Amino acid sequence: MRLSGASIADSWRGLTALPARLGEMLGIVYASFIRFWNNNDLQAAGSLAYTTLLALVPLFTVMFAVFSAFPAFRRMRDEVQTVLFESLVPSVGTEVETYIDQFVSNAGALTGFGVVFLAVTSILLFFTVESAFNAIWRASEPRPIITRLLSFWAVLTMTPLLIGSSLSVSSNVLAQIRETGDSGTIGALSLILPGLFEWAAFTLMYLAIPNRDVPWKDAVVGGFTASLLMELSKVGFGLYITAYPTYETIYGALSVVPIFLVWLYTAWSIVLFGAEITATLPEWRAGKITQVGPEGLLSAQRIVVALAILRELHGATRLGVGIRRATLVSRIPVGAAVLDGMLEQLRDAHWVARTVNGAWVPTRDLHDTTVDDLRHSLGMGIRGNLRSVGHLKAPWQDRLADLFARAEQADRGILGISLSDLFRSDFPEAEIGRRGSVARLSQDG
Repeated sequence: MRLSGASIADSWRGLTALPARLGEMLGIVYASFIRFWNNNDLQAAGSLAYTTLLALVPLFTVMFAVFSAFPAFRRMRDEVQTVLFESLVPSVGTEVETYIDQFVSNAGALTGFGVVFLAVTSILLFFTVESAFNAIWRASEPRPIITRLLSFWAVLTMTPLLIGSSLSVSSNVLAQIRETGDSGTIGALSLILPGLFEWAAFTLMYLAIPNRDVPWKDAVVGGFTASLLMELSKVGFGLYITAYPTYETIYGALSVVPIFLVWLYTAWSIVLFGAEITATLPEWRAGKITQVGPEGLLSAQRIVVALAILRELHGATRLGVGIRRATLVSRIPVGAAVLDGMLEQLRDAHWVARTVNGAWVPTRDLHDTTVDDLRHSLGMGIRGNLRSVGHLKAPWQDRLADLFARAEQADRGILGISLSDLFRSDFPEAEIGRRGSVARLSQDG
C-alpha cells in the first residue's frame, strides 16, 4: 500500500494533536475531581454505602421474587446471585453471598410492618442516589413524588430481567465458544463482559436519575470512566486485602462486614466521580468551569448572564412560547451550572417562572422594567441604613449616606433604560409592529 503526501500529513497532524488532546482529557479529569471534592461527594458516598447496606436485603428479595415469577429465569437465580457477588464484591463475595442468602430467607418470616420497613429502606436508597446526582447536576427541583416512585419501581423490576437476559445471552455465547475449544476467547470474554455490563448500567444511571437533560454521549463517557475505574479498583482492592489482612487480624470472622462496607464506599465514590465527569463535559465544552454557579462570577458577569437569559425569553414571547433549559444552554455558552444558578436567582426574584411543561417564561413586562430594576433584584444595589449599623454611629456615616444616595440617583438615571429598549436592535421588526399597534389603538381610542 502506497502512502500519499496528504495521508502522511494527516497522520502527522494527528500525532502532533495527541498531546493537546491528552492535556484536554487531563483537564477534564482535574476539573471533575475539583467538583467531586467541592460537592462533598466523599460524604455522599459514605451515606450511600450505609443506606445500601440497609437496603440490600429488600432489594434482593424483590429481585429474586421477579426471577421466580418468570419460569425462564427461575433456574438462573443461583447463577445470577453468584455472578453478581463474585464480579461486584472482590475478595469477600462468597461470604457476603452466604449472609445475604440467609437474610433473604429470614425476610420471608417478617410481619407486615417489617416488610413495610424493608420497603422504606430500599426507597430511601433510591432517593439518596437521586439527591446525590441532583446535587452534582445542581438540579434544585426533584421530580414529583409519584414519578419518583414509579421510576424506582421500574428500575427495581426491570433490572433483574435485564440481568437475566444478559446472563442468558452471555452463557449461550460462552457455551458456543467452549464447543470450539477456544479457551483464550473464553478468558477474554469473562474479563470483558462484567465491565461492559457495568458500562451500560452506569450510562443508564447517568441518563435516567438526575432531573436534567443529560446528553447521551456525555453519559457514555462518564459510564465508561466509572466502569474502567471500577474494574481497576476490584483488582487493587483484592490485592490490598490479600497482601494486608488488617481487617481479618482485628475482626476475625466478622472481617467481612468492614471489608464489605469499605468496598461499598469505594464503589459509590467511583459512581459519583463518573457522574461528575458526565456533568463536567458540557461545562468544559462551554469553555467555563464554575464550581458554585453564578456566585463564582463577578457582578458585571452575573448581570450579563441574566440579561442574556431574559433576551432569549423576550424573543420567545413574540411567538407566545417559552424556552426549555436545554435550548438556553445551547444558546448561552456560559456553562450549565452558571445558567441553572442564574435561572434560580431570577425565579426567586420573580423575573422568570417555569411552566408545567418545563419551559421558562418571563414573568415581568420587559417594556416597563429597567436595567436598574434587574441590578437591584440581583442584590447589586446599595441597600440598608448606612447611618445606623449596630452601635456604630459616626459623623462620617452621614456623609457616606449622602454620597451613596447621589450615586444611586445617578445610576438610576443612567440605567433607567427598559429591557425591551436594550434588546430593540435584536428584534427590530417586533418593535416596529408593536409601535404600529399602539398607534392604531390610540387612534381608535
